[in-house]
Amino acid sequence: MTAVMDKKIRILCLALGFVLSANGYAKTEATEEAGLGTAEEFLPVEEAPPPPSLLRAEQIKRDTFDSFPRGGPDSIAGLGDWWLSNGKICVAVSGVSHHAGIVAGGGTLIDVSHCERGNDQWTYANILTGLAKETAIPVSKVSTLIEGDHADIVTEGEGDGIRQTVTYRLLEGGENLEIDVKIERIGDGRAVQMSGLFTLYSQRALTPFSLSSYIPDATLGFQHPAIDRNKVSSLLGGMLPNDWNILVGADTYDTKISYGVQLGSAELIKANGSRQPLPRFLAVFPDYSLHGWMTRPLWFQSERLTWLSLLQNQFMDLEKGEQMLAKFTILLGDRADVASVTDQIYSGPRLRGYANNFDVSVAVWDQEDRPVTQSRVAADGSFNIRLPTHVQWVKMQATAPWGQKITRELSLADARNDSGRWVFRKNGALKLPSDIPLSLYFFGFGDTATPEFGNDLLGFTEQGVQLPGMLRRNRIDLAGVDSDLKEINLPPGQYRVLAARGIEFDVREYLLTVVAGKTSQLPIVPLKRIWHGGDWHSADLHVHSGASFDSILPFDERLRSFVAQGAEVLVASEHNRLIDQRGRVAALGLEGKVQVITGSELTGMARTVNAPTTVGHSNAFPLTAKPMEFAGGSPAVENRALREVIAGVREQAPNALFQLNHPRAVIPLDADLAFFDHLSVGQSYDPKQPLDSINNGSLLAPDPVSGFRDIDFDVIEVLNGAEFAVYSQIRDDWFSLLNQGARRAATGNSDTHGLRSVVAAPRNYVYIPNSNKQLPLDETAFVDAIRAGHSFATTGPLLAVTLRDAYSEAGMGETFSGRRGELHIQIDAAPWVSVDTLTVWVNGEVYRQLKVAVGDHKVIELIADTDSYVVVEVSGEPNAVYRALMPDLAPLALSNPIYLDADGNGKWQAPKIMN
Repeated sequence: MTAVMDKKIRILCLALGFVLSANGYAKTEATEEAGLGTAEEFLPVEEAPPPPSLLRAEQIKRDTFDSFPRGGPDSIAGLGDWWLSNGKICVAVSGVSHHAGIVAGGGTLIDVSHCERGNDQWTYANILTGLAKETAIPVSKVSTLIEGDHADIVTEGEGDGIRQTVTYRLLEGGENLEIDVKIERIGDGRAVQMSGLFTLYSQRALTPFSLSSYIPDATLGFQHPAIDRNKVSSLLGGMLPNDWNILVGADTYDTKISYGVQLGSAELIKANGSRQPLPRFLAVFPDYSLHGWMTRPLWFQSERLTWLSLLQNQFMDLEKGEQMLAKFTILLGDRADVASVTDQIYSGPRLRGYANNFDVSVAVWDQEDRPVTQSRVAADGSFNIRLPTHVQWVKMQATAPWGQKITRELSLADARNDSGRWVFRKNGALKLPSDIPLSLYFFGFGDTATPEFGNDLLGFTEQGVQLPGMLRRNRIDLAGVDSDLKEINLPPGQYRVLAARGIEFDVREYLLTVVAGKTSQLPIVPLKRIWHGGDWHSADLHVHSGASFDSILPFDERLRSFVAQGAEVLVASEHNRLIDQRGRVAALGLEGKVQVITGSELTGMARTVNAPTTVGHSNAFPLTAKPMEFAGGSPAVENRALREVIAGVREQAPNALFQLNHPRAVIPLDADLAFFDHLSVGQSYDPKQPLDSINNGSLLAPDPVSGFRDIDFDVIEVLNGAEFAVYSQIRDDWFSLLNQGARRAATGNSDTHGLRSVVAAPRNYVYIPNSNKQLPLDETAFVDAIRAGHSFATTGPLLAVTLRDAYSEAGMGETFSGRRGELHIQIDAAPWVSVDTLTVWVNGEVYRQLKVAVGDHKVIELIADTDSYVVVEVSGEPNAVYRALMPDLAPLALSNPIYLDADGNGKWQAPKIMN
């Protein structure tokens, strides 16, 4: 019985094995005995489980903070912001309360990078519904969604009868970020005529290359027209039918990136569901770009916008139930060039070549002389560029760092077009001095061209005029540390070399002959110090680096340039960002040579009800950086009056110094830049009117909560390197404040963002007793000295100013008791700094003006019948050496006031003089 059953079961298993095999399953052990296979093969074949999804869409929280791979010079996301990732691309969108960019509120695209490279250089991108920052729709809600093969961050907001929804989407394994902007009319409100995506990259922190995939003739590449925002004809000429804006990142960081931003489509969706394409355009400026679209189709269609288009635009608006949908794509390139993006766009043949220099940039034009792409060569000198399908012939130009250009033309024959070997001339080398901090300035002599270091090799132009990047200069900075450059390459020729170390040192001149293939060396010796300040310490209170949205300078190079200029205290003042860089001092071996203080430049960019024309720019320091928070915990700025910003700083850091930065501007990028040009209310400060006048009265209005006023800043930046041309106007504003009892110390700072301008010029000399030139200084003592006015600002001349009589003596920032005294003024300067005029100001009016020279000690009898203040100014014409070292400045020194208590009652009363 048992044997029979075993046989039946065996036969059944054999039969079942054939059935399973026929259906794609494996054979059993029984079938193996019959010569059919193994027992394991009888089981179903298990497919490999899909890999775990890498999609993430969530808010950044404290318990998961370390799992977000933030990184890069412009990475600012923190707690409360929103994170989107597919494992390849990492994106951050600011939280609702985190103001970012030129509009108030959050929901802004703030970080975009390759997850594993930590290479974020993205600044800000704001949706401008109505094409103005005043009409932008504020975001009130941010949410996330992971569904199927995609992850989304969705921002929503309403205003002026408009609902705006922006969706940021990453696909599983995708190579690009998709952005959908939906704008719909839900009620009555202001007309929406145009909208757009505003991308900020001030001072070419990113360099724009614009191209059109649908009208190739509109492609501009790096050659852009100058657009006058105040002239309709100029604006119209700059609104081109380009869909791609390729933003090339800086080549100054270890990890590179570029971004390709495309407005792929814009549609009007009517209430009945029908769709119509909308006219779109791209306007490119050196500091920002605008991808825009109109609200309705044009009456008369044309490839480019016309005067008639703009006329019709005045009558455009969304009707209730209608909506617009704009679709954007952002591609990421892994190099600081155009080709890292266009290689993902183009599908035509390849273009190859090899250069004997690995710092070369290669630009390509097509047969119609239209820009196609630009590429940097690889570490071995090779390049491999993808071209569009329509290209049959190319013109190529390769540019070396020293300016040599090689041009070739090539007819495309196959998929592997080889442009050959690009051989650049052989240079000579210059061995640089070691262990000596200084700056070396190079000038071509005779037929030799002046060299340019830090050329980005992109050839960006506006109206045919090349605009150099912020790192382009003829100077090499050395801090006297191991990480300094050891040698540089120079084209053969003769050079004049100036060795300098800031305004306390002499300058030496050398003649250098460079021979191809040879290494030269200059007999550099330490420079002679001509002024020893003792307890006076040099400080620049307004310095930027790559952590600012408008700079690409790595902080290590900023430190190197600072030490090379012989300066001591650097206040790191990145725009709306706090980052503690003090650890870099020790890392570079610069302890005892430089001190870094953490601060932030509080930069107003949004127009709101509380600040109709923003709050301008101000510095606050020292502050404590909080790396986990948005923007490092920088104090809030937007949608606040200046008095509220001051109150916020006081709450965060009660002893911090608040400095009003560049209150006037020469030619501002934005009319909101300089506070005294608008006072946040749209009218300029008038120094000839009282503070309590209708014009100036907003300065005195107290905050109902804190009691602070707009005028309650501690110091005012009277001398700013970037705004040197308006110094006298700001000085008159300062005198107006002092005359009316607003005792505010004056400062002078470089406001430098790169290397083209010299850091610590202007600078301040701050008096701190018993410090004996030892670093680090006590931060509290340093800040208190600046607040009290124990300092002077200078671009070269050096001052000692005291007011004396037989019984007492007072220096800058101090009060002298009595009606009569001797004003002692000692004027010093390095031999390369010329001075010729001394002006003594009393109560903002010229009291005495004398011709002077370096080394003079002037004694001027000062008589005042009422309480007064005295300020000393020394100036001169720049000589040839000065112009070579600091071409945008002139010799100038300005003291802080000495106050005269003329009646000796122990109280200083303002003179109340209106000039």
